Amino acid sequence: FKKDVAWVLSFLGESIGAGQPELFVEFVSWLRNFLSSLHVPITDVAESFQLIKKRLGESITPVEYEVVSNLLDMGVKVLLAPDERISLPAAGNNLSSFADRYLAHLLKGERNQAFEMVLKEVQGGMPVKEVYLQVFQPVQYEIGRLWQSNRITVAQEHLCTAATQLLMSRLYPFMFTGERNNRKMVATCVPGELHEMGARMVADFFEMEGWDTYYLGANMPIDGVVRYLVETKPLFLAISATMTFHISQVEEMIKKIRAESLIPANLKIMVGGYPFNIAVNLWKELGADGYAPGASEALQVAGKLLTS
Repeated sequence: FKKDVAWVLSFLGESIGAGQPELFVEFVSWLRNFLSSLHVPITDVAESFQLIKKRLGESITPVEYEVVSNLLDMGVKVLLAPDERISLPAAGNNLSSFADRYLAHLLKGERNQAFEMVLKEVQGGMPVKEVYLQVFQPVQYEIGRLWQSNRITVAQEHLCTAATQLLMSRLYPFMFTGERNNRKMVATCVPGELHEMGARMVADFFEMEGWDTYYLGANMPIDGVVRYLVETKPLFLAISATMTFHISQVEEMIKKIRAESLIPANLKIMVGGYPFNIAVNLWKELGADGYAPGASEALQVAGKLLTS
């Protein structure tokens, strides 16, 4: 219970700190769906929110309490609302027959069969970009929905994700076939962020467009990113954060990058990830130059930023 409360507080704090109440509301919607699938009484969850509000009221100022109280009350309304909201990534997700068969193999643990069907299509001429957008991306959304509704375990979710990441690496020989444009970009996740597939997909899309890409991976220390930017001096940086409670890390990373005099002032910084899909103006508040909801859009954003 203590861990659950700490989790709620982390989302609450980041949402208030960013001035984006919709982030907390969306988290509560997700929480409701997830806990309902585990048969946890939602009235108990709503009561825990009231207890959190009462305890915070004893330790913060009246002005702070008003902000916290209003947001927790909004959360209670979402928890007790008669209509069930579906979390954003899963909404409207329709898998093609090909993607559905790929997912079925993954869920059965048939990794080799999943790999074979995709590699066969790519060898036959299917563009890798299409595989990313029409297979990998919707399948990952569907895996998240299945986990949220308690239809698969967290172990299955991790296994499916790891399999897709391995397959992405096997597709590399089919990516690096175009002309290079002598542009460099870096893609990274913030400290603590372990969901790295989105950032990796972005880096791969840039690579397929002739960029020299440097993908730093998950859970990257801020100072390490700053030093690497000093060494490589790229034109473009993509920062990924999937969890709302990592927003402050995005802001800190951007501030430290901007403050480093050895990093070219014309470096363009783009952010992406689930929180930015919910709060559309969040990227501006954090000091980024742009935002993209996906890998394909990231290329368009980069083009506009570098010509502006």
